[in-house]
Amino acid sequence: MDQATIAAIAMALGGAIAGYLGGRKNTPLAVETVTLLTSQLEELRAQCAQIPALHERIAILEELVTQRAKVDEVLEIVTDIREKVNHG
Repeated sequence: MDQATIAAIAMALGGAIAGYLGGRKNTPLAVETVTLLTSQLEELRAQCAQIPALHERIAILEELVTQRAKVDEVLEIVTDIREKVNHG
């Protein structure tokens, strides 16, 4: 074998060894990252599960606001009638 082939093989082996050792060294970090991402995903799913209930609450509040506006209109009409009856 010539020197270039030996150098190429040595570099490939060195890269493989470095990758293996680097991967083993960073494994706890990778596990912690996956754990963190998994917990965030579970929290996001829990929050998304609440969305239908929130839509229902919004619909109820909108209905209450509409009813309140109608009550205010009726109160205004009654007040006008009362004033006319008292003055007339």
